[in-house]
Amino acid sequence: MESIIKEIQSKINECIQNDFVLLRDSLYIKLHYLDDEQKKSFLYYELFRIADTLVQLRKNKTVDSLYEYLDDPDFLWNCTFIENLTSHEKKKYRNFNMSSFNLSQYSIQNSIYDESLPYFSKIIIFVVYSKYLNLLKNESKIYQISNPPNLKSSDSIFERAILKKTFESKLNNQQIEILTYCINDAKIFTEPISFEKASQIFKCELSKPLRVKNNRLLAYFFVSLDDRSFITHNWQSVCEANKLFLSSLKGNILKQTDLSTATGECRDFPPKNYEIIDKYIKQLKKH
Repeated sequence: MESIIKEIQSKINECIQNDFVLLRDSLYIKLHYLDDEQKKSFLYYELFRIADTLVQLRKNKTVDSLYEYLDDPDFLWNCTFIENLTSHEKKKYRNFNMSSFNLSQYSIQNSIYDESLPYFSKIIIFVVYSKYLNLLKNESKIYQISNPPNLKSSDSIFERAILKKTFESKLNNQQIEILTYCINDAKIFTEPISFEKASQIFKCELSKPLRVKNNRLLAYFFVSLDDRSFITHNWQSVCEANKLFLSSLKGNILKQTDLSTATGECRDFPPKNYEIIDKYIKQLKKH
């Protein structure tokens, strides 16, 4: 078992290195284009987002067993991770076909090995985000960030003081029709929706909330619209204020913090079917 686990560890370490470099480089590119005040705002909210994600991950006993071994290159074997697996999960690790592992496939969909190796993506996110949090803390010291910076709705590109209750949608009927096809093709919700239902989403007039299949996929959909200025940047608070969506796992109303976490994750690790959303979003420009 030890030799198998250490082989798996080598692949995990490879993924960790790959993902951390992407996050680190992305951080420095973003900081390059911001002035000092914007850097303070960005770093503060990024610290909150990453810390919140780590707190959620640590609620799982198996993942939390890694906490004190994050700097150990053989953490899977040296901590109590294996002991915390069920017999069925241990069998999956024991029988994993190492030749089937492909970093390129993982880079496209980080959860691709979660069925054959339980917690695989969570392990990597936990370690990568822990390393990234330390990087953010070091950057924050440069700008002496200890309290939330003073943000003004007129000049902050990350948060606004006034939380709007609508999407401020700039979509016409033809574009909403395209997005209806997009939502159903990408399977964002547990059930297909009609053009009327899609219109109600953007008008915040749903009679009851829709349950999503994947929180990150929903976030990716709205981020894509936000990035192209089709909706307000504060779409997360709009979703919560109007109680539009239910979470994929527990069926609770998706809150702004849930969507903020999902947004960060979908930017770093695009979810399955993201390319379907990209295809339809490109069509919006033609209308």
